[in-house]
Amino acid sequence: MPVSNTEDRLLLGFTTTENREDAERLASDSIAAGLVACAQVDAPVRSFFSWEGKREEATEYRLLLKFVSSRREAVTDWLQRHHPYDTPEWIVVAAEYTSEKYLQWAREVST
Repeated sequence: MPVSNTEDRLLLGFTTTENREDAERLASDSIAAGLVACAQVDAPVRSFFSWEGKREEATEYRLLLKFVSSRREAVTDWLQRHHPYDTPEWIVVAAEYTSEKYLQWAREVST
């Protein structure tokens, strides 16, 4: 059954960090702050990008944050304040479908 209220949607936010420790700190602290329902740190990824006019390459750790849409602004503000990068990647997409049990759990653990 589709979700009828956009406030009930599950969002997935992606960012990267320079090292595993920063990714795990952001994951743990976002859970402790009650902002996200789940945080996952992926194995290293290789990033290729332009920064300040130069081509760059870096090994980074991807962090996936799962949260309900009513927490989007709070999560975004928190991440901007706590992320070690001056300009962190922050891409948020809405889940097309989330099982009702998982969505209810996400609502309950996100204060």
